[in-house]
Amino acid sequence: MKKLLTILTAAALSAALLTSCGEVSAEDEIFIPIRVGNTVNYETARAVVGTILEQVTLDGFVTTPYTMDLAFTHMGGKIVELNVRQDMEVEEGDVIAVLSDESLEEDIQVQKIKLDSAQSVYDNLRAQHASEDDIEFARIDLEIEQFNYDTLVGKRDFLTLKAPFSGRITSMGNYRVGSTINVNSTLCTISDSSKVALTVSDRNAQLHDVSFGTRVDIKQGALASTTGRVVDMITEENRWGALFGGNGWGGGNNNAPSEIMNYVIQCDDEIEFSELGGIEVTFTTFRRDDAVIVPSEAVFESTDSGNTTSNYVNVLMKGIKVETPVTVGVTSGGRTEILSGLDGGETLILPSRKKSDSDNNNNNAGAGANRGWPREGEQGEEE
Repeated sequence: MKKLLTILTAAALSAALLTSCGEVSAEDEIFIPIRVGNTVNYETARAVVGTILEQVTLDGFVTTPYTMDLAFTHMGGKIVELNVRQDMEVEEGDVIAVLSDESLEEDIQVQKIKLDSAQSVYDNLRAQHASEDDIEFARIDLEIEQFNYDTLVGKRDFLTLKAPFSGRITSMGNYRVGSTINVNSTLCTISDSSKVALTVSDRNAQLHDVSFGTRVDIKQGALASTTGRVVDMITEENRWGALFGGNGWGGGNNNAPSEIMNYVIQCDDEIEFSELGGIEVTFTTFRRDDAVIVPSEAVFESTDSGNTTSNYVNVLMKGIKVETPVTVGVTSGGRTEILSGLDGGETLILPSRKKSDSDNNNNNAGAGANRGWPREGEQGEEE
């Protein structure tokens, strides 16, 4: 009997529990939220396949690139006459400087005595009918002394330094009347005014792999536009670079080259450049076709836990931003070549930037590092 009561009590309790479970109130319901990503408006651009050029644009000048250092090449001495100054125009044959002739004239007088003595010995031996050997030796001595005398007299011409051609004195050494100058020491430098050419000076060593025949693009605003080629390369000592390069002088260039390379350009068309407006000469130092190209601003660096820095781009894939590693090549004009990591056609997320007043005034033309790469707008979700 007790066992039956126990079973009936358990059944009643189970029924009561089932009834209470079926009467859950609305206040007791449990909601599980579903996460929805925030919508983000990205500025985007496409990775494209095309031709990338590495170009360097330098200022060109119509000038006289051919110069010559003038020096006394056979003898040094005291300067007694100096007729030129910096930036002075001279004509061919003009006297640049004259050395003192006192020492030379003394040497000539001493040599004249030796010559006269040798002449006297030779004449006396012949008059005395000396042996043929004695007369021959005396003749040889006479010829030697005559040669030495003629050489000294010829040096009189070397006391005067003349302009080898018409031109302009482009630089002067630290000499004045009364100064002593050594043989082969540069007194001044003169440019040849008969040889005028379009010239580019690479003062900061920006160019590389430029040789004879290298093609260039030439432009002077809206006045002139043509192409040309390098026909000559002239090395010039960079006096400022040699003097101050390495200590911040000379415009803050700590790596100023000791030499400046001047490139002489021959235009393909006959053009008369205006005296007003700068001339831009663009050298194409590298070209690759079928390259994957992206805006330079789309590429960024990131350092991993191993302290290794690599290049990345953010690719927008099905609305999701995916950080993608890339290998970069040439960067030029706001465009960067991607050697690996992209195939072209991908949508890249560009860093956002605030519009400045100048951007608004110029309708964003060519603003930022993008330099004209067309920006697109596309929505995505934040990760």
